[in-house]
Amino acid sequence: MRTYFIATGWNNRPVSQHSRALAHALADRGHRVVLLVPGNVPEARSPSTNPAVLNWPSPRPRHFRDVKFLFRLARKYRPDCMVANFGATNVMTLVGYLTRVKGRVDWYHTLSSQLEADSSVSAIRGWIQVIRRCLVYKLATHVVCNSQAALEDVKAVYRVPDHKCHVFHNALEDPIKRYGLTAVDRQPNRLVCVGRLEPSKGQDVLIKSIAILKDQFPDIRVDFVGKGSSKQAYVALAENLGVKENCHFRGSLSHMDVLHSMALATLTVVPSRHEAFGLVNIESLAAGTPVVGSHTGGISEIVRSGVDGFLVTPGDSAALAERIAELLQNPALREAMAVQARKRFLAIFEQQLAVSKQADWFESLSGKNESKQPFA
Repeated sequence: MRTYFIATGWNNRPVSQHSRALAHALADRGHRVVLLVPGNVPEARSPSTNPAVLNWPSPRPRHFRDVKFLFRLARKYRPDCMVANFGATNVMTLVGYLTRVKGRVDWYHTLSSQLEADSSVSAIRGWIQVIRRCLVYKLATHVVCNSQAALEDVKAVYRVPDHKCHVFHNALEDPIKRYGLTAVDRQPNRLVCVGRLEPSKGQDVLIKSIAILKDQFPDIRVDFVGKGSSKQAYVALAENLGVKENCHFRGSLSHMDVLHSMALATLTVVPSRHEAFGLVNIESLAAGTPVVGSHTGGISEIVRSGVDGFLVTPGDSAALAERIAELLQNPALREAMAVQARKRFLAIFEQQLAVSKQADWFESLSGKNESKQPFA
């Protein structure tokens, strides 16, 4: 029996669901697993189960009290592997290094270009953040990237050597099994665009495409799902281009409602300028809804242009409009792509299949160690 610590969120978002599924897969194989979740969800605490669920002292584990907490847990459980996501990366990796945990795995979710495009910090502060991440990744034994694009990014920007890097695409529990999701009554000329309302996500490109398409498809509608700092600018852009009535900003929705919106939509549009992976793409494939997206980052590794959707140059609103129009006026092509989308999801991105392979890999890490140990 080996012991794994996995730091993750405690919500219904796909990354959190994926982490919990991995924890249960390892526990089912006879290992001891401890899930570390934010300190603002006390109802999640379940220390006596396997996986055990424990709360960080803080809502985000970035403070000295979180370091002390993890030190105590490491002495108690003596983990063989620590797996860190998002805000837990710094604390988990540092404490894992100092306590000589053999496997210290950081999950890399976001491209540096996305952070740069959406960040409001100064250039100096941004440089400091890059240096800090370089140091953290130097202490990690492995960096798991959610796409090949993310792998190339972490190597180029943070100088992570190739032997530390591994690619595991994100995965999703089949929504048809979980929610009974169906797409019987798709709404004509209905598009959905899911993502933070930030420059890297490119919703402004789609708004400009809607302005191009409006004369040909007067009833076209796009539901923008998500919130962010660019909302007011995008609302103003839609009004200035005369497509305010065609663009509906719905704010944040539950994961089930997001999937339901995709199942009802004719198309999902993903106009990102930068994207490490783009969970929205596999959500759409799972719902059997074709994707029109940008040929960038991880999107290009998910959507096969001409098979289960189309890919266009990022930022090209005319090309995006052309591909949307092609699918809106061709039901047979849409249906063929919908079938391929669903097959693609089940073959590559279905959670149970993906997590089984990942559990195999994590088991293979146990017992391996670095050539140099701290405090040797």
